[in-house]
Amino acid sequence: MLPRAMDLSEVRASQVRHPWEAARAVAIERILRGARVQPQQILDYGCGDGFTGERMLGALHASQMLGFDINLTDEQCQARSGEQVVYTNDWQQADRRAFDLALLCDVIEHVEDDRALLEVVRRHLSDEGHALVTVPAFQSLFTRHDRALRHFRRYSLPQLEGVIAAAGFDLVGSGFLFASLLPPRGLAKLIESTKPKPETEDFGIGAWNGSSAVTRATEALLNWDNSLLLVLASRGIKVPGLSAWALCKKRPS
Repeated sequence: MLPRAMDLSEVRASQVRHPWEAARAVAIERILRGARVQPQQILDYGCGDGFTGERMLGALHASQMLGFDINLTDEQCQARSGEQVVYTNDWQQADRRAFDLALLCDVIEHVEDDRALLEVVRRHLSDEGHALVTVPAFQSLFTRHDRALRHFRRYSLPQLEGVIAAAGFDLVGSGFLFASLLPPRGLAKLIESTKPKPETEDFGIGAWNGSSAVTRATEALLNWDNSLLLVLASRGIKVPGLSAWALCKKRPS
């Protein structure tokens, strides 16, 4: 049975792109460029509205992207699909294809069996195919924010690397993103533990309503933060951040 993605649980209520999501896309592009990943066919699994996948399609000069999310409606798939981009909520449409790059951007924490999902994706990669996985980091920071987004878990870096290896991938690189967001999340966890509140708040990247100026400034800060972490990771120094990432390659049969 195909594990389900829950990416569209973060429904976009604003036309302004959340700076965290924009900065994550910039970081993913940098990781893939640094590893010289040059795909022709991209799978964006749990694609949401396709922002990250479409950015990689253009940035990496790929031929086509398929965005899969079981929560997309038929009408959304039809409206968003084109010559280079195809959206679907039917895995059978992806099941007949081989991809050079799979993006699983904050997806595997939404499924109970993360290894099974990774194995499904691996079977649909080309022989030299890569997968880029991002996840929320550190189970100790699991809060009502995670419960609202239907997360099963947060990950340590060894835990992420372990499930990737168990699913039949070889690790290419790994590290963290968003170090600057660790203190606020730690404070939120502390406040929640001392003063629990009803879980009625509107969480998620779709809830962003900052002004253009605040959005640009926040995105610039997060881009600087991630750039520093990626430079350090390339030198073997993995400074903790609120998100963890791993780039992996399909293990030869």
